[in-house]
Amino acid sequence: MACGQSFGPDDSLPAIDLRDSSTVKGKSKLVVMQETAAEAPEREDLPQTPGGPSPDVAQRSLNILHLEDDASDADLIHHALTEGGIPCEMIRVQSEAEFVNAVRQNQLDLVLADFSLPGFDGMAALKLTRQNSPDLPFILVSGTIGEERAVESLKNGATDYVLKERLSRLVPAVKRAIREVEDRAERRRAEAAREEYSRKLLALSRRLVTAQETERRHIARELHDEIGQTLTLAQLNLQAVLASPTIDPAQKNQLQECLTAVDRVLEQVHDISLNLRPSMLDDLGLEAALRWYTNRQAALVGIEADFIAQPLPRRLDARIETECFRIAQEALTNVVRHAQATKVKVELQHSAGRLQLRVSDNGVGFDVSGNRARAVRGTSLGLLSMEERAALAGGNLEIISAPGQGTAIQAWLPLEWQSDKTPPDTHG
Repeated sequence: MACGQSFGPDDSLPAIDLRDSSTVKGKSKLVVMQETAAEAPEREDLPQTPGGPSPDVAQRSLNILHLEDDASDADLIHHALTEGGIPCEMIRVQSEAEFVNAVRQNQLDLVLADFSLPGFDGMAALKLTRQNSPDLPFILVSGTIGEERAVESLKNGATDYVLKERLSRLVPAVKRAIREVEDRAERRRAEAAREEYSRKLLALSRRLVTAQETERRHIARELHDEIGQTLTLAQLNLQAVLASPTIDPAQKNQLQECLTAVDRVLEQVHDISLNLRPSMLDDLGLEAALRWYTNRQAALVGIEADFIAQPLPRRLDARIETECFRIAQEALTNVVRHAQATKVKVELQHSAGRLQLRVSDNGVGFDVSGNRARAVRGTSLGLLSMEERAALAGGNLEIISAPGQGTAIQAWLPLEWQSDKTPPDTHG
């Protein structure tokens, strides 16, 4: 069996007991170890990671807990490690109480354990180690272990096992075990860094959305209060001139055309202002704004609209109101532009700490996976925009559709209430 490999069910492993004898076939254990080492190829380090070999394995002295009741065996194992280039401090214990104490009180790098001791064995030690230190490497070093027990130990979390008659395998097994611990630690650090990056990115995205909504509110108010009022004044003046009995008939048609143009621009400004940020959302809340917007969009294309809302006991947090409204706005815009529907239904419910929005229609439907692929390529951002808004609010979104079967957009958002001390910002 290859050095340091896990023992598989198809391999053959004779049971050899070296614990109670100081000789093997007339030779001392030290001679056996030296002969075994001479038969083995020259020691090779494990494949290097991109950053090179771990300096910890080669330079740092390892703290090793050794469960072994035979002092001679313990000396042989210590000798094998130091000769193999692994400096270490060995803490030898022989009983369960000593083992538990050592695991709890020492900063350990590795556990080596004989398989069978009087009143305590390697499997029990393995179980205790996994309960106290799930990531601590655990290698069985035994003179006797059968195939079934070897497989069982690996299934129960042992890192590896080495026979005492083949101690040349111990150094590679230890190096591999330590390297695996370092790799896991590096992955955990990378994952923690990724999570921190994601957390910062989410916070930045939320700030950007907040800034965008603030700017939308400001522009909408400027359109309504400044440009809208100026156009209204021009409209009134034109109407007054047209109503004058002294108006030149030759100019009347021109003035009427001007008035029509002003009316059209005033209506466009009003629509742009509402689409940017409907004041109703800030003034009256989500339910009122959704009801108004649903009926308004349905009227644009002459379809039947049904709005159902479970009453909310109080105003939702402004962020949740905004994200929910924007998701509904995008969904209804898609109904008007693409669905070819005759009916649209908007439902707003809440239960179990979650707000649920559902927008459904009886239109032509679409292929969700194909549309999502186009969205990823940047040709259609509507679906991604809705999903992103749901995620920014701490929720999720589901799209159910198929060609000829209509479409349903469902969003679940956290049910967060507006603080009495922080009313919504209605003035930008």
